Amino acid sequence: MEADRTPRTIIDSRIKKLREAMAKLGAGSLLISQPENVQYVTGFRAVGNPPKTSWVLILGDREEVYLLVPALEYYEAEEEAKAAKVVKISRDKSTAEGILEFLAEVKAPGPIFTDCLQDRDLIEALKKKTGELRSMQAIIENLRAKKDEYEVSCIKEAIKKTMKGIERAQEVLREGVKETRLLAEIERALWEEDIEGLAFDVIVASGLRSSYPHARPSAKRVERGDSVVIDVGVRVQGYCSDITRTFIVGGNPEAERALTCVIDVQNAVALDVKSGVRASDLNAKARKLLEDEGLHEYFLHGLGHGLGLSVHEKPIISSLSEDILEGGNVITLEPGVYVKGRFGVRHEDVFLVGENSCVKLS
Repeated sequence: MEADRTPRTIIDSRIKKLREAMAKLGAGSLLISQPENVQYVTGFRAVGNPPKTSWVLILGDREEVYLLVPALEYYEAEEEAKAAKVVKISRDKSTAEGILEFLAEVKAPGPIFTDCLQDRDLIEALKKKTGELRSMQAIIENLRAKKDEYEVSCIKEAIKKTMKGIERAQEVLREGVKETRLLAEIERALWEEDIEGLAFDVIVASGLRSSYPHARPSAKRVERGDSVVIDVGVRVQGYCSDITRTFIVGGNPEAERALTCVIDVQNAVALDVKSGVRASDLNAKARKLLEDEGLHEYFLHGLGHGLGLSVHEKPIISSLSEDILEGGNVITLEPGVYVKGRFGVRHEDVFLVGENSCVKLS
């Protein structure tokens, strides 16, 4: 992509929405620590493996936004986070001490809201200081769930690069090839596309191992009649892709029938994807269609999930989900059938939710 960071106008718009939410809740300050949320509101590429330690402080009574980082992240943060003032946390103090000291220095007003702090010492220190911590995580998740044009363009680019890896797998897939060889060829093709990183560990599973939805690649060789499930995702500017394809080597009528079925299910459900639809209803339709084919008992997971700075984010498309689709959501639909000890098939694509329909991005 031409831009090497999130446009400043988009970052400013996100911060404005957060400030409006803070005002409605009566929040004096907002302390953010989840890497995806940090990146969302600053443009600092905190997401990764491992993620970069960082915090964002937004004050309700003034314009400044602070990005707090340890010394080893300071130079990079200054380069990338143009909408925030970057502050170096002292190495001579614990995280909790450093952040509490900074909150005191800027006279951060209360009550203090957070997203989802993971540091127990910091949580306890903040509770001791403020008496109570309140959460804005759900609000931030809802904001992130509706993608803007920049985010959609990043996801599209990630999908484009991902398909290069899947195409390479098709080129080398044959009887006798090891799953690990397929993995190596996929990752080589992906890195040649100048990806930012993998969104998750690549899944390559053949034969009976394809009945394990999250199987890790092994030294197993592909045999005639095997179904081969390949699940790949990369990051572009932090944004993820998530694509699954299943290939049948030689002939396997049972697996081929199941694969045709899950593709038909995805196509049928996609016709119902639009703003206002309950995510659980989409999942129910997929399960009913699989039931009509006698395959529902082999559908072991939810139908899909939101996609963005996290591989799995709102809206969640499952039987237990309470989410309702909105225009701007980017979701996956990934029906699958997994017959223990025999085979598995899954077909996953990415869709952009519109007001009256959806657009397939992959």
